[in-house]
Amino acid sequence: MIKVLICDDDKAVRNEVEYIVKELDCVDYVKKVENGIEAIEFIKNEKIDLLIIDIDMPYKNGIDSAKEIISIDKDVHVIFITGFADYSLESFKVHPVDFIVKPFTKEKIIESINIAIDRINSHKLSNKVFIEDTLFTYKIRKQVHMINFDDIVMFEKKARAVNLHTKDHDIVNFYENFDDLEMRLPPNFFRSHKQFIVNLRLIHKVIPINKSSLEIRFINFQENALLNKVFEKDFLYRFYRTKRF
Repeated sequence: MIKVLICDDDKAVRNEVEYIVKELDCVDYVKKVENGIEAIEFIKNEKIDLLIIDIDMPYKNGIDSAKEIISIDKDVHVIFITGFADYSLESFKVHPVDFIVKPFTKEKIIESINIAIDRINSHKLSNKVFIEDTLFTYKIRKQVHMINFDDIVMFEKKARAVNLHTKDHDIVNFYENFDDLEMRLPPNFFRSHKQFIVNLRLIHKVIPINKSSLEIRFINFQENALLNKVFEKDFLYRFYRTKRF
């Protein structure tokens, strides 16, 4: 269940978004404010998961408001509403979940919120699972080992074992269910294929190799991974939102 705050200076838009959001079973409650200043004050007193905010507003625009809100609570996820299809670089610095362009449809609102739910749940899971969110832990012969997530290029499934490939071109072999492993990783790791989980931050480029697969190449790394064509859309979405501006 998630908590949603809607911020738009247009009352009709606020009410329309609220009506759609309240129909979703995953939403715990919905609150509304009419400008960025009110949104900031609201966040200071109440915890929310998702902020749906208009960019073009008086007093304080949605981008600046979102930046200040995230500085108060880094766990807040943001969806921007905008009247323009081209988004400024400043808006991407907030790392928004999505953009909703006016005039919007009910389907678009629902799609954006579903994307947000996935992001929010992943974030909550990572906070719950990791003692130290910069370190990956694994066991070899009952001994616990640790490695920095940033040093991991990819995981490769080999029969019942997993090969962990590092930036130093080392290969660490350990045993773990691949599905369970996927659940323990932060959002910048993506299951690109039944045999590969890749670090999105270290990808150099992706090249089509046949009708069903693409080849993933990494920065300063010789080994490649595969991307199943079925996952291409989700991969591109996660890849571009993992980039840091």
